[in-house]
Amino acid sequence: MHSITIQDFRLLLEDSIAILDIRDKGAYKENHLSQAISMPTTSLPNRLNELNKDTTYYILSHSGRRSEIIAEFLNNHGFQAIHVIGGMKALKEAAA
Repeated sequence: MHSITIQDFRLLLEDSIAILDIRDKGAYKENHLSQAISMPTTSLPNRLNELNKDTTYYILSHSGRRSEIIAEFLNNHGFQAIHVIGGMKALKEAAA
């Protein structure tokens, strides 16, 4: 399982990286990173065909719990996924 701290993730935000925001649509609409793709946990298994196995995806959830599970799921299906520790909650706290 590959993971990244919120501090290291923040440094990458200046680059062009692929971010999957797996929170529900309401949470995504309320607040999200501009480059993040909304792919809620409930719909993700049916949307794997939209992902590229040559791309590294940073998985972002509210607090990082679900992103760890989804990153492992994606890695088990041949994708390159990295769990963002602490999720949007930690990102918001780090920006304060």
